[in-house]
Amino acid sequence: MFHATLDSTSTWKQIVDALATLLTEVHFIVSDSGIVLRQLDSSKAAMVDLVLPAKVFQEYNCDGNYDICLGVDELNKVSKRMAGDDRLEFRLDEDENRFEIKMIGQAQRQFKLQLLTAPDERTKKPSLEFDAKAEMFADAFKQAVKDIGVVSSHLRISASGKTLTFTGEGDTGEAEVSMKASGDESVVFHLEVSAKPTAMYALNYLSEIAKAMSTDSLTLQFSENKPMLLEFPIAEIGSISFILAPRVERDRR
Repeated sequence: MFHATLDSTSTWKQIVDALATLLTEVHFIVSDSGIVLRQLDSSKAAMVDLVLPAKVFQEYNCDGNYDICLGVDELNKVSKRMAGDDRLEFRLDEDENRFEIKMIGQAQRQFKLQLLTAPDERTKKPSLEFDAKAEMFADAFKQAVKDIGVVSSHLRISASGKTLTFTGEGDTGEAEVSMKASGDESVVFHLEVSAKPTAMYALNYLSEIAKAMSTDSLTLQFSENKPMLLEFPIAEIGSISFILAPRVERDRR
């Protein structure tokens, strides 16, 4: 048995929007401690990691462990029908193999989504260590991605001392955005650097991830030519993170 309620439709829409950036199906793992999702996108270049503790929900009852696999398009269509003042109820109907979403507001509406076959194996979270960690305003990251996108299809990021730098280049020119983690008006309010890492990532992935960020701040971590981790909060105690593989340049000889 699984049943939960959520007073905030904006929280649920934030979750669905974030998952829809990279996934066509979502595989929720539901237990008495909460809901988690950990999946690779179809190209296996990026991973989504969602953690929703039971306390995110106003009511939460789960008497076992369940795999709930749903199509993203259907989930997205349902979330768009939610009104701002609706109260949400979620329930797993094991007999009918359906996931029920009920919206309670001026009217009571209910959708029953067909469960898909869950994958045989669960994705494991990679063990990563990072040379740089930045806590910054999400809007500053979004603007940097857009700025670099004017001239390039890839974004190079580097960190040294108290400065975080984004650069890009293409056939039409070059762009650079520097952010200092000092001063009262700094958009980077914390920066830890143990080396002077530089890495490059595909801008199309970063653009989609940036669109899904409906939060004020985020944490960005990366190492020299290693995956980048972008994490932001969901409903204060939950979180969603994206791990993006780097684009490694080959030596031209």
